[in-house]
Amino acid sequence: MRKTKKRLAILAAAVAAVVVGAPAAHAAETDQAEARSAASPSSPQRLAGDFNGDGRAEIAVWRPSDGVWYVRGLFNVQWGVGGDIPVAADFNGDSITDIAVWRPSNGVWYVRGIATVQWGEGGDVPVVGDYNGDNRADFAVWRPSDGVWYVRGLFNVQWGDGGDVPVVGDFNGDNRTDFTVWRPSNGVWYVRGIATVQWGEGGDIPVTGDFNGDNRTDFTVWRPSNGIWYVRDIAAMQWGVGGDVPVAADFNGDNRTDFTVWRPSDGNWFARGLFMVQWGVGGDVPV
Repeated sequence: MRKTKKRLAILAAAVAAVVVGAPAAHAAETDQAEARSAASPSSPQRLAGDFNGDGRAEIAVWRPSDGVWYVRGLFNVQWGVGGDIPVAADFNGDSITDIAVWRPSNGVWYVRGIATVQWGEGGDVPVVGDYNGDNRADFAVWRPSDGVWYVRGLFNVQWGDGGDVPVVGDFNGDNRTDFTVWRPSNGVWYVRGIATVQWGEGGDIPVTGDFNGDNRTDFTVWRPSNGIWYVRDIAAMQWGVGGDVPVAADFNGDNRTDFTVWRPSDGNWFARGLFMVQWGVGGDVPV
């Protein structure tokens, strides 16, 4: 379970990013729109990537303005263009997160060194997960217009309505991604075949993570208005301020998700009890 969860990459939810350093005003406006599309309120929160296979998440960002992945202490790699959505995950089962983007304009997944696959269409939300338990990420999208999850080579499942937020997680510990949506209008989590749980309220950001190390995803929201993480039956922790991006990651390898935020205003990462590190600039997407 730990390896499977580590293979899922982060796509920060509900942050309107502002790209800096564009060469001209028109380009800046275009990049800002692209950054917002890559981090919309309907985007699922996922776990940060382990790009070297050491069992710990890396501090990393993807920059829409130049398409470069900046992975601290490891490498910088150009992959993707403005408007793409980073979907880093382990697509080949080697326990290392692969660099990948999904392009809404043509529905193509570009996985560096591994595959180029057309799956999905504009308006879909990529929901990378391991849906069949083979320890490889599957190409998958959720379509708000019909609420259907389209998982390539496996199945199509209707679950959720337009306005819901798809959540990528394993809530029963069977090492498979569950079909899950969180509904901002009533704060209810709908996990297909497993649970219906009210947790959170409109304006919250659902967060995927295992905060107690039991190999199950916990029902968690982060509230921008007060910076509190509400983890059902486990903790209520104040960490972060409005405008921050919650990051679900295990940075110290203890098999528990750390309370972490990335601050676009100064590029600082704040991991509670672990570190504060400057990495990235406004407009970046933490991965």
